[in-house]
Amino acid sequence: MKALLVLWLAVGLAAVAGALPPTDIAVEPLQYTLPKAERIALPNGVVLYVREDRDLPLIEVEVRLRGGRLYEPAAKVGLSTVFVRAWRNGGTQRLSPEAFNTAIEDMAAVLEISDEGDTLSLSLSALARDWRKAIGLLTELLRTPAFREEQVRLAKERTVEEIRRRNDDIAAIASREFAGFVYGTSHPLGRVPTVSSVQAITRDDLLRWHRTLVTPCNLWVAITGDFDRRALLEEVRRLFGNWRGGTPALPDIPPPPEQSAAVGFISKQAEQAHLRVGHLGVPRGIPDRAALDVLDYIFGGSFTSRLMHEIRDKRGLAYAVWSSFAPAKPRGLFVVGCQTKSESAEEAINLIREQIVRLTQEPPGDEELRQAKESLVNSFVFRFPTVHDAVVAQMLLEIHGLPQDTYDTYIRRVQAVSAQDVLAVARKYLNPDRLRVLVVGDGKKLGKLAAQAKRLQAR
Repeated sequence: MKALLVLWLAVGLAAVAGALPPTDIAVEPLQYTLPKAERIALPNGVVLYVREDRDLPLIEVEVRLRGGRLYEPAAKVGLSTVFVRAWRNGGTQRLSPEAFNTAIEDMAAVLEISDEGDTLSLSLSALARDWRKAIGLLTELLRTPAFREEQVRLAKERTVEEIRRRNDDIAAIASREFAGFVYGTSHPLGRVPTVSSVQAITRDDLLRWHRTLVTPCNLWVAITGDFDRRALLEEVRRLFGNWRGGTPALPDIPPPPEQSAAVGFISKQAEQAHLRVGHLGVPRGIPDRAALDVLDYIFGGSFTSRLMHEIRDKRGLAYAVWSSFAPAKPRGLFVVGCQTKSESAEEAINLIREQIVRLTQEPPGDEELRQAKESLVNSFVFRFPTVHDAVVAQMLLEIHGLPQDTYDTYIRRVQAVSAQDVLAVARKYLNPDRLRVLVVGDGKKLGKLAAQAKRLQAR
């Protein structure tokens, strides 16, 4: 919901800017610097990012650890999903699940644990007056979870039920199976949990996973809100100071193999076909990130993109069509997606291919470039709607090994992008000869397209 709100705010701002009459008044280029947090490294390895923010009587905490489904054992795919559910709902060694949840609810606090792919996140929001108790409970859950058998069983049952239902959603099938089609179904980024892999998970597996990941040398903590810095740091040092542990030995994740061009088809009875087109994308931290963002905006990352113009506006083949160059470790995906009538699926695929080829052959026009850069610059501030979001973003830069000035220099880097820069990154990161196409839909309506494609199964 936050991402959608940010998108609509950015689009609205761009629309208003475009509607204003021209002016001769000189306008200084927009500059933006993230609110900076204080970084404090404790002797045992815990890293804190702290900033006071007294706008609201709240305290917000986010704990991050390297971990997540990227690193789970191949024989226990789904371990991380079960782990975070049983961790959050299993109480602590001192408190039962009911007692722990009651303590959180009595403060009107919110405490959640989630798997972010290559990190795990524990997030807490509480009233400032309860900050000691709230952080104490978070630390207790972090260091001494119980993983009670009943909660492990419930977490496994819920995950198995989701697996059994996941093919009800055709869009989810397209996105999930496209990842497997590009990464390979045995690569951590392309594999998915099965009923048998989840049922094989035991409480001992979760305890072992916790011992592996949750150590002070693998812990980053962002804390913002209405608190006294000195009192907060004294309490954090009391809670974490006696904790010892080494750096977890996480497995090295190999780069996914490069795949040749192919067309895959998954049968799913539906009125419309869901399309995914793309190939391997980029890792985090590439120096061309700003130019690639401009390219994506022009190509399919905006309401005024080439894909929207060619496929929706001119031909009415789809309500929406989009592209993404989302980075990931070790490689992200370049993907184009749309939903169209089965009878027009082949035409839509050909148009997507044509536009990808065009990107590698000619630079964008002056107006396309101007609009893309202005929109990216004007919407940048909405990436971090709160001080806490900005502090967490800085913390993640360190976790992912990215330069700390990444966001401070982003606007300047976007403003410096030229048409030739866009052409250069298109030629560097787009490979029309390696495009993988996945079509999910009704084979009878798709006709020749389905018959000639490689037949795949939704896992």
